[in-house]
Amino acid sequence: MAENKTTIERAFELARSGEYARIGDMVRHLRREGYDIRQIHGPVLRKQLADLIEAARTDHRENTEQDPKEDL
Repeated sequence: MAENKTTIERAFELARSGEYARIGDMVRHLRREGYDIRQIHGPVLRKQLADLIEAARTDHRENTEQDPKEDL
């Protein structure tokens, strides 16, 4: 468990990382780190986390795609 981070803080950090495709994957990681995953509930929080996960994954995909002009 990260020093001085709440479950919610760590969840937002992981959601922004771009490493998770779904909230369930991220929650499993939180559990392995020793966090109380019961705090990850409620439709508003889950929507915020899902939106962050999607945005991070979109950014990651865009940053790893090559510009076709670079191949010319």
